[in-house]
Amino acid sequence: MSNSFSDRIKNFILFSKATNDNEKIKKKYFELVKIFHPDLNNEIDKEISNENMIVLNYVYEQLIKNKVNGKYCLTNEYGIKEYISDKALYIYKLGFIEFRKAITIMLENPGNKEGTSYEIIGHLYKSYKYFKEVIKLDKNGNWGRASIVQLHHAYSMNEHITRGLTGSDEKGLVEI
Repeated sequence: MSNSFSDRIKNFILFSKATNDNEKIKKKYFELVKIFHPDLNNEIDKEISNENMIVLNYVYEQLIKNKVNGKYCLTNEYGIKEYISDKALYIYKLGFIEFRKAITIMLENPGNKEGTSYEIIGHLYKSYKYFKEVIKLDKNGNWGRASIVQLHHAYSMNEHITRGLTGSDEKGLVEI
């Protein structure tokens, strides 16, 4: 096993994906803290060590924060927590929530295209990224097929919104 920071982070991520036990992930995290924390290891340059800890803390937070007992924790658009074991479904729902935010903003501000267009496009872009990730994960499954449909709707909505942003002589669209 390599001793480089990037290799250890990659191994930490692979380890966490292989287990559903948050306590084991936490233990592995603290092992890495002992190696890379600037106050615990004088052999590493303080500045590099601080940067490593920022990355390590971020990775740990992302690995733990959305998982409870091996399931992904999602707060849906109604504020209700859902616990989902299927990663493709979890990411699909994240995309669908972003897509619904875009629709809600559009419906609540029908005469204010200039003021809300970029906010809507931002949510569409996030939904696009989530749906593309689901398609990679679940090429032939239900969530992959549903993501293809949602991508089509997101593209259509983006085209509708961006047409309102261009002048009458311009034909360009804002790409998501």
